[in-house]
Amino acid sequence: MRRWHLFEFEDLPWLPAVLRNLQTDFLRQMNTALRLYEPVVPLVERLLAQSSSRRIVDLCSGAAGPWEQLLAAEWKVTVTLTDRYPNLAAMAQIKSRFPERLDFCPDPVDARFLQAGFTGTRLLFNGFHHFSPVDAQGILQDAVERRAAIGIFEIAERTPAKLLAVLFGVPLLVFVLTPCIRPLTFARFFWTYCVPVAPFCIVWDGLVSLWRAYSREELLAMAAATGTEYDWEYGRLARPYPAAAITYLLGHPRTSGHSGAGSANPV
Repeated sequence: MRRWHLFEFEDLPWLPAVLRNLQTDFLRQMNTALRLYEPVVPLVERLLAQSSSRRIVDLCSGAAGPWEQLLAAEWKVTVTLTDRYPNLAAMAQIKSRFPERLDFCPDPVDARFLQAGFTGTRLLFNGFHHFSPVDAQGILQDAVERRAAIGIFEIAERTPAKLLAVLFGVPLLVFVLTPCIRPLTFARFFWTYCVPVAPFCIVWDGLVSLWRAYSREELLAMAAATGTEYDWEYGRLARPYPAAAITYLLGHPRTSGHSGAGSANPV
């Protein structure tokens, strides 16, 4: 399946914040309900082992992504959430639960132009496909130039199976999981059940995410283009339904005896 860089509603600057936040709230709830990113902890630990700190800068955080689930497991890391369109209410809610391990930047942060003050291992959970090939390559290159370890984790894949899962599974999840999202608001119910704009945007963005997703070859080509100073590893974590498989790209400053972009065997 060829990659198409179509638009996602979530990326549009004119989209009302209430609708964007309904989308990111749902994604957070889905991450938690399906425990989508639980298997990535050992992979991130490998990146942290290459660093002198356990500080993480989470890019494209939305409504805090998987961090409520991951930090509830007593993972000893310090996380800063960032996003171009931050869901401030959701981020504040998660921070209140983990005030010593999680903070967020209330100002817009574009992952393509990360300020020097954000230091630590950089992570993107299902956010890398939002960027064009040029911008995606630039995100990897900036990490290399600043000697920051980086981890890319994606559940979006250009496969017929994922296409069918989003087309038929996501609408059901939206209607089932929405009552579990806090806070329960009139807007949440109105735009989900009365006038289903939120489900439409969520399904559209989910389908487009699949078409935007980068393949193994594309990710490794971007990694190789950064030069020879980093070790890169690609892999895929296959998981039983309804949990989604996760593809990943890990990069950190090269250690002695290794060079270039590599590939891990599928797990």
